Parts: sequence; C-alpha cells; structure tokens
Amino acid sequence: DLFAALLGELDAASAKHLVRITMGKMRLGIGDPTVLDALSFAKQGDRSLRPVLEGAYNRSSDLGLIARTLWAQGISGLDAIKVTVGKPIRSQLAERLPNPEAVIKKLGLVGVQPKYDGLRVQIHKDAGEVSIFSRNLETMTPMFPELVEATNALAVKSVILDGEAIAYRPESEEYVPFQETTARRRKEGIDEFAATTPLRAFVFDIMFRDGTDLTPLPYEQRFAIVADLLEGSDTLQVAPLTRTDSVDVLTRELLDNISRGLEGVVAKRLDSPYQAGARNFNWVKLKRNTSGQLTDTVDVVLIGYYGGKGKRAEFGAGALLAGVYDSDKDEFVSISKLGTGLSDEGWRDLHKQMNRLEVSEKPARVNSVLVPDVWLRPEVVVEVLADEITPSPRHTAGKVGDQPGFALRFPRIVSFRSADKKPEDATTVNEIREMFQQQHQRPVRE
Repeated sequence: DLFAALLGELDAASAKHLVRITMGKMRLGIGDPTVLDALSFAKQGDRSLRPVLEGAYNRSSDLGLIARTLWAQGISGLDAIKVTVGKPIRSQLAERLPNPEAVIKKLGLVGVQPKYDGLRVQIHKDAGEVSIFSRNLETMTPMFPELVEATNALAVKSVILDGEAIAYRPESEEYVPFQETTARRRKEGIDEFAATTPLRAFVFDIMFRDGTDLTPLPYEQRFAIVADLLEGSDTLQVAPLTRTDSVDVLTRELLDNISRGLEGVVAKRLDSPYQAGARNFNWVKLKRNTSGQLTDTVDVVLIGYYGGKGKRAEFGAGALLAGVYDSDKDEFVSISKLGTGLSDEGWRDLHKQMNRLEVSEKPARVNSVLVPDVWLRPEVVVEVLADEITPSPRHTAGKVGDQPGFALRFPRIVSFRSADKKPEDATTVNEIREMFQQQHQRPVRE
C-alpha cells in the first residue's frame, strides 16, 4: 500500500525509475567497467585506480561494496576485500591458440582437461546452505536440486567449486546439447526435468575450502585438493586431467574428446594461480575444427534487426545485426549480419525475445555505421560459427581511423548463450584481432 501510494505521487518518469530501482533493473546503458572507471575518476581524478578496483570487483562481484569501501577506507580497504563464500567471484577464462604445437611451444608442460558444452557453474557451500551461480553471476540454485544435494553431502563446512554442468540421458549416459541443459531455466517442472534428464557437474577447480582462500595455490595443488574432496561422488565429478608436454599426446586428447562429442580440450599451466576475471594464457582452449571454418566459435551480441521478407516476414526479422564487445571503450561494435542457423521455431522464439528489447534510438553503448530497421538493447548473446574473419570497411569492430574493421564470413547461429553469459562476456575486439591473425596458421582437423 505504501509503495502504491508513493507511485501515485510521482510523475511518469520518476515512477518508471522507482520501479526499476526496486526490481534491480536500472537499464542505464552503462556496463560495470564504466562504473569502475567512474569510481576511479571520482576519487582520484583519473583511471589510475582501475586495476585495484577491478581486482576487488573480480573477487567480490559487488559494485556497491566496492564503492562504499573505496569512500570509507580507501585503497587499503579494497585490498582487504577477499574471496568470500556466498559471493560469486568472476570466472577465470581461457585464451585461444590455433593448434597443439602452439600450445606446447608457449606453455610447455600442461594439464589437459575435456572442454564440455555445458553451463558454467560456481558452487558455494556455507554450512548447510548451498548457492549456485552462473558465469554471469546470476543465482541458479533452484535449477539444480541434484547439485545442491551432492554439495551438501561433501565433507566440508565451506567450499567454492568451479565446473561445468551438463545434462544427460540416464539410459544411455549420453550428454545432451547445451540448449537442453539450459531448458531448466524455466521455473516450472524442474523436479520432473531432473528425474528424466539429470545432470552432473564436471568440477575442474576449487577456490576456497573451510575458511582458506585457495586461489593463490598452483593449479596442480588445487586439482589434487578437489580430486580428493569429490572422490566417490557421481553427481559432482572431477574433470579428468592428463599431464603432458608432448604435441602428440595433446593432439590425441583433443581428437579423442571431439570424437566423444565434446567441444575440445583446455590446457592449463600447472603452476598457475586462479586469477578471477582474467583471460590469459594460463588456460588455453583448443576446439573442434572443420576444414574451411574458424578454429573457434564467436559469441556475438544482437544489436538490431532488419524486417523480414517472404517467409521470414512471419518471424518479424529477416536478418540480425550482431556486434562484439570493445572492452577498452565499453561498447558493442558491429561485426556481421546473421540470417542462417535457426529453425522456424528458433526464429519465432528469438522474435519473442527481441520484442522486449526494441528501442527507438541506437543505444548509447552501440557503435555501428550500419543502421538496422529496429535497434535492440544489447542483451542477447548468440554463439556463431563462421568460415573466416575478413577486413571490412562497413563494420566498426576493430576499425581504427581509415583502417577497416572486421567481419565474419558466412556466419551461422549455433546456439543462444544468454543463459550463462552477459553481453560483456561476448567475444572482444582484441580476441577477434587475435583470431584474425591465427586463422591462417595450421589447425588440427579430424
């Protein structure tokens, strides 16, 4: 009643923002990196505090805590923000290299693990309370009752695990595609879904155990801890690790995992710490490659669409305008038009998503020379496979001065990834530039 009365006293604009504040969905058109820059400017007058702020953010994922701490305690307070059970930390991410030869040349001795096509999960246990977070820091605990039960059964008081959840068919032990795993995001029918299509989490890291922050430890030591902890669990399984400095062994592991229907492998430095929020060569991914295609997919963000013609008219969109993330400028820059890879039902589902994202003007964080029929708020993340990356004067991804940007040649939609990735988790311009340079190096083919 009080809230309704307050709304009644406000004008339309004020009422809109009050509702958004209450729901925690401000939609201001700025990303977390811009907020970190703003805090640095407000306190220091420049961006010099950004590395310290980003480090605290990666450990806590709490902008409010960081702002309060900066003002009350300064830099020393930010340094004191530690990994805490119940607060998700930013996931460590993997870099790309084109082939096993490049991996061994750069890293030497590595630990090799399968790369699963599942949902990245961060599992927290504090006494009898279990919380499960997605890669984009959303709470997903209700989706995974079997993971909650298995985590509660572990012989620890507190723990943080990192892994990949993937559903399977119990009669055949066959793992299902990513989209079937994420179907659990519907709030109804989760128990029934879990009964017919249960899932496992393949755990590949541990960041915290019984009051101790394990992130500074070398990976080989962290892996030994998590392997011992999960011994005997069927639902929480440790991702197998093969140690090698051999190109032949790494190649065999890659092809073996691809033949089992997995995405590929991840090679890790055995002496590396867990670096929250970092994407570097401590972890390197090698994925499936087919002749004439890039060695990896690209995660793009939909920024607009063009009206459909003929059969496409019923779907509301004929082609999609997609962008990647420019992390230096905190904006989304165009890289391709998309029009293939979806079934008719997929187009209908996508149109429902786009309806709620339509805006009358180009969003503030979108940089595109091309103008679609309809602009979209940059929220939907789509995984795309393309033949190659080419220079393009029409797209703004990587464009500097008179130099052309980049475009995707023959892109096809593979899957929707908004379930586990925020727009800022999309492929970055720097990654596109690296992929452009790597694409002519010799890949491994099946």
